[in-house]
Amino acid sequence: MHEFSIDRRRFGLLGLAAGLAATGAAAQDAWPSRTGRIVVPYPAGGATDVMGRFAAEALTQGASPRFIVENRPGASGALGSAEVERAAPDGHTLLVATPATHVTNQYLREKLLYDPDKFEPVVLLSRSPLLLLATTSFPATSVAELIEIAKQKPGKLNYASSGAGATSHLAPELFKKMAGVDITHVPYRGAGPAMTDLLGGQVELMFDNLQTALPQVESGKVKVLGVTSADRLSSLPNVPAIAETVKGYEALSFLALMAPRGTPAPIVDRINALVTASFQTAEVKPKLAALGVEFVPMTPRQLDGFIHAERTKWGGLIRERGLKAD
Repeated sequence: MHEFSIDRRRFGLLGLAAGLAATGAAAQDAWPSRTGRIVVPYPAGGATDVMGRFAAEALTQGASPRFIVENRPGASGALGSAEVERAAPDGHTLLVATPATHVTNQYLREKLLYDPDKFEPVVLLSRSPLLLLATTSFPATSVAELIEIAKQKPGKLNYASSGAGATSHLAPELFKKMAGVDITHVPYRGAGPAMTDLLGGQVELMFDNLQTALPQVESGKVKVLGVTSADRLSSLPNVPAIAETVKGYEALSFLALMAPRGTPAPIVDRINALVTASFQTAEVKPKLAALGVEFVPMTPRQLDGFIHAERTKWGGLIRERGLKAD
């Protein structure tokens, strides 16, 4: 009688496990079962918001019901990131992650409102380089000439950034280290004020993203010395890569979709496939190019490796140079 009870319990547990597995599979097949949301941890109107809306459109077209964008700005992306970390891991709440939220904040700040490791990498939305800009009156016309001037005047040149810890701060810090120069950092509260002072000649240099830099370059208000990608951009073939002078230099910004940890792999893979297909269409591809961003198809596993490599690179630089966020 005792042996029969044990066997009956064993078969009962096996039946329960099979039932739960079937339920989970059905839930994944039914995804999405309600309106989904993509949380953008920054204000509306910026590059992060724009890419979030491209992703929402891709998921809305490829799945039903629709996905909407919700802006949750604050604390350098921490508020929105914390909200998504706490969300149900069912594929209905996603985050547009940035270098700040999932690479550098953990090294720049003593405390975070969330754990960057409690997310599932889903799909890379974009990678984009920065342009090294100078005032029109700055004597250098190349990266090599800039380095020569900087070595003649250690600490005398200055560069603007959108804030301590931003990509526009870290990219020039990596440049300073690899080129062996001393250029003074002048942080601003946002790229707008930084660009204003560059145009006014209060600062000589700035590393800025393509979206905001190109109009100023094309109007002749600033000059461009180089691009932070490993190679020249096809859209700017006459602008040399900084790496042509400073070997091995590369600094890229990126945006990626992340899901709460525990989101089922089949759902993660489906989101990845939908966004990847949409971003490579003849309709969307030129829109991304117009924004100055590059879409590179990556599996969730490849994205995870990319993020870990970025953490190794920038975390080491931040610790070595003792950098802190505002």
